[in-house]
Amino acid sequence: MPLNPALSAAETQAVLKQADVQLAITTAATVTRAPEIVKAVSGQWWVARHNEDIPAHTVALDEVLSGHQAGPEPLAGTEDDLALLLFTSGTTGQPKGVGLTHRNIGSNLQALLVDTWRMNEDDRLLHALPPHHLHGLGLGLYGTLYVGNTTVLLDRFDPTVILRALAPHRISVFMGVPTMYHRMTEVAGDFSYASMRLFISGSAPLSAETFRRFEEQSGFRIVERYGLTETAINTSNPLDGDRRPGTVGRALQGTDVGIFDPQTREKLAHGERGEIWVRGPNVFSGYWHNPQATAAAFCNDWFRTGDLGILSADGYVSISGRMKELIIVGGTNVTPGEVEFVLDAELGVRECAVAGIPDVDLGERVAAFIVPKKGEDTATLEDRLRKRTERDLAPYKRPRLYRFLSEIPRNAMGKVERGKLKDMEAA
Repeated sequence: MPLNPALSAAETQAVLKQADVQLAITTAATVTRAPEIVKAVSGQWWVARHNEDIPAHTVALDEVLSGHQAGPEPLAGTEDDLALLLFTSGTTGQPKGVGLTHRNIGSNLQALLVDTWRMNEDDRLLHALPPHHLHGLGLGLYGTLYVGNTTVLLDRFDPTVILRALAPHRISVFMGVPTMYHRMTEVAGDFSYASMRLFISGSAPLSAETFRRFEEQSGFRIVERYGLTETAINTSNPLDGDRRPGTVGRALQGTDVGIFDPQTREKLAHGERGEIWVRGPNVFSGYWHNPQATAAAFCNDWFRTGDLGILSADGYVSISGRMKELIIVGGTNVTPGEVEFVLDAELGVRECAVAGIPDVDLGERVAAFIVPKKGEDTATLEDRLRKRTERDLAPYKRPRLYRFLSEIPRNAMGKVERGKLKDMEAA
């Protein structure tokens, strides 16, 4: 179970407790910085020593490994055993665990990397994606193990470093998110793409403008694909054939994608807009210890993605919106509810709502709309809210801007009309 190191101590503690973690492996610096998270692990903490002092309640990893005998016996298991547990944001602000089996991951890597992108041991992947994310871990690192190719690992993304590394490392494949490609188009220089054969984008919608600019500069048409933590990858534009900007391609072999009316649950015709449903060996079986969320997410054997889209007559999927109201910041999902939960805890807030507004670099950014309590000074309140979110939220989840309103727009059912909030900011 990989964890995002950008999570706050409170967020990390919540996930560790929910998963009932028995063993955690990290750095001494992480445990020292947030000692309260140690209590959330029922077993041991192993930390890399690297000549550091080992905090209390931890074990030095190098000492553990030094006593380990080479050639461990293989573990008995089946394809349906849990292979990976990832936590994704829930609509209530509480994280939801997504358990993927060996079958889920293996079938998806075969259908995507091998059958669709024809990756093999001769490929060289340049990897700058976060390893706690399905994109970076599932496709990048697990994909390397599955295919047997070479991967060049970078500790962070820098557009200039990426473009300069392609030729000397003989890179043939690069996987990124739209923000990465946008920033790469803004870097001036004479870069060589001679070793490249494939640029891939996912985790958020790729704008047609970024697609066009990158093609002009590099000569490559980016392959866009579509997936979720719960389903791994569902569709991809083809390696050979028409890569259509604004679409996420066709369903992978073995995966069914349909468009359904979210109310009637009837399948819609080609060209009609509805909710995207998915089924196949790549789809997980349910949320970790959360039968209520699982029941709501499935209809018969179809997984309801919460995304809105259109399916063309020749099988190309276009995503037009998100029912779940996720905000995608630089390829990372943020649920309004989890941010609102933190904002609501501030005493000067009468009510609040969070929405994603367009951002040319990150795709979207988080905006907070606040109704203050009577007599509250908005400047002082905003300062307190910024300090609270800095303490309790990961950086990518923190609101980039605050707007103070007399009331939050709601429909007849009392639900927040986030579209109107976005329109306010755009006006």
